[in-house]
Amino acid sequence: MEDSDNQSEVDKMMDLVLSKGSVYVWNAEDWLSLRQEHRIIGNLVGCLPRVPRQEVLLGLPLRLRPEEAHLLLDKKIARLVSQKTLHQEPTDTLVNKLKNYREKLFKEQNEYLKKERIKMIELQMDKIIEGKRRKLYGLDTSKKKLKKPLDKDTSEALKKIDIDRDELFAQEVDKIVDLEVADQIVQTHTAYPWSLPEEINRSDWNYPLTPEDEFKCNVFEDLWSRGFYVTGGEKFGGDFLAYPGDPIIFHSQFVVYCKKRDEEMSILDLVGQCRLSTTVRKTAVFACLSEDEEKINYQSFFWANSTANPF
Repeated sequence: MEDSDNQSEVDKMMDLVLSKGSVYVWNAEDWLSLRQEHRIIGNLVGCLPRVPRQEVLLGLPLRLRPEEAHLLLDKKIARLVSQKTLHQEPTDTLVNKLKNYREKLFKEQNEYLKKERIKMIELQMDKIIEGKRRKLYGLDTSKKKLKKPLDKDTSEALKKIDIDRDELFAQEVDKIVDLEVADQIVQTHTAYPWSLPEEINRSDWNYPLTPEDEFKCNVFEDLWSRGFYVTGGEKFGGDFLAYPGDPIIFHSQFVVYCKKRDEEMSILDLVGQCRLSTTVRKTAVFACLSEDEEKINYQSFFWANSTANPF
């Protein structure tokens, strides 16, 4: 029973993929869950299928920072995997599965399109009947002529023309043509859609490699455990940026610098980093290990006339 429970927990984990030293998330639902439920942001690095020649809007995969990936693995939120089938030539069975899947999607799209066109015909029936009457009466049915009001005698004459609404509706429905195969919407998969448990291999990741890497992971986890959203701080010269909420909505509050306890720092570097943080309306925070190396201490700096709150 215990093995079954453990297997169930493993199956619920998100799949992270290690590729050339970086960790990626390919599943769209996992990306959303990481952001909304676990406050993990990462960086989208993939191009969008419809607009591949631009760098403003990016899509999957999501590349995780090493500290983010380490946290997810340590908390057993995710597992590191590889798909052995992705490194092999596709089998005939897999090719047929993809073919059948696309045929199924094509039929669904064709049926949906037909239903939508029938709804549109139902909404436009009054105009279709009016156009039919005009045509039988010998009037011009162009849009420009349809906008012009008719005289009283012509209007009365048109109303006397009997049109079978149901028969005309059936005729319009019969005019609906099937969707061309070339016009179907083809789904672009990011995550492998037909995974089988026996095809998934667990991957090992040797990280952190150095004491500095381990310390950054500990600082990241500590900030994360305090409820912050944490991203890279390179653009402001720091190691991390700490946000009170989702970065889409909130600006970061703190620029965090990871420092050794005995690391020397010139007064010019200290003033420069603090001044930069204040200029961008953030508080400079320096993280280091306590004397007993059991916890992380933080020291914040901000100008006396600044409205920023200390860490």
